Amino acid sequence: MFYGAIVILNYYNDDKRANKVREELEKIGTVGDCIKADISDEKDIIRMVSRIKEKFGKLDYLVNNAAIDIGATFEDFSIEDFKKEMNANLIHRFYLIQQVVELMKGREHPRIVNVASRYEERPLTEVAPLCISEAGTVMLTKVASLELAKYHIKVNTVSPALAITPLTEAIMSKEDFNLYAKRNPSGRVCDPKDVANTILFLLSDDADYINGENVNVNVNGGILLI
Repeated sequence: MFYGAIVILNYYNDDKRANKVREELEKIGTVGDCIKADISDEKDIIRMVSRIKEKFGKLDYLVNNAAIDIGATFEDFSIEDFKKEMNANLIHRFYLIQQVVELMKGREHPRIVNVASRYEERPLTEVAPLCISEAGTVMLTKVASLELAKYHIKVNTVSPALAITPLTEAIMSKEDFNLYAKRNPSGRVCDPKDVANTILFLLSDDADYINGENVNVNVNGGILLI
């Protein structure tokens, strides 16, 4: 069902990496769009959705993946940073869903996938707003799936464990990854493809009866078991 899909890529500030992804999509025949927008800004969300409406007039799928992480101890977390993280990771996930509903009405299989993290279930020190916002995202999914069911829009969450990405590679050493892999029952760190495959499944017809769920078992390698 994804052959011939038009992929609309949203990014924040890395023009080089965004253009590289766009070139890769074009190589496989995907004719899409690449929109620079700050998802923590209502005006940018409205601008992005308006552009999608003008160019395509519809939207079948939304992968709500943008987030930030500001680390600090519970006592030292400033209220400004707390608000900033909750704003980006939760409030504007809600706002983006709200803005795209009109474009998804009447589509054959409209789907929304919110991407949280395993910290929605198991908290970690020095990342309080991340844990709280990700837990909120899981409830956002449940509420949205219930309220949007009248439009046949299915909404689910994917909550991956630690994955090897440019962001995590910038703050973690190879030794850190190796230690995590040894702790994980699957013996390795999550690959972005593990997450992508789960998202694609939830967007597919095979997941037609899955709604309002948080899928984390198959994207954490079993780390929640220990």
